[in-house]
Amino acid sequence: MGGGMLLLTSALDMLNARPAESKTTQGEAHDAAARASIAVVPLTIPLLTGPAAMSTVVIYAEKAKTVLQLSTLVGYGVVVALATAVCFSLVEPIAHRLGKTGINVLTRLMGLILAALAAEVMSDGLMKLFPVLGR
Repeated sequence: MGGGMLLLTSALDMLNARPAESKTTQGEAHDAAARASIAVVPLTIPLLTGPAAMSTVVIYAEKAKTVLQLSTLVGYGVVVALATAVCFSLVEPIAHRLGKTGINVLTRLMGLILAALAAEVMSDGLMKLFPVLGR
């Protein structure tokens, strides 16, 4: 259920249009821009997905009963990775077309979807913890 709380916290930050993981000052952002370089970072995948997404995948992998269900989960991961690669390659045109308002709207929409997922994960955890709730 701890993963559900993390999901809910991230979702609430998104609903308030505050990116959960970007807590940098302007000075830090300016220093990072000044030192910008292309580098290989071994922690790219964990930083990209975040703890909420990783715990969600772990929860759904635990629920999978057959090889087909596990293969479907891996297939979802591949599709998301390809969509992410396409979005990263088109980030400038997408941001220009959406504008600041569009980005805020999409952030809040994704936060709403994440909040629904968090509620599901937490309710599953509560039903496992208190089986009488499942009746």
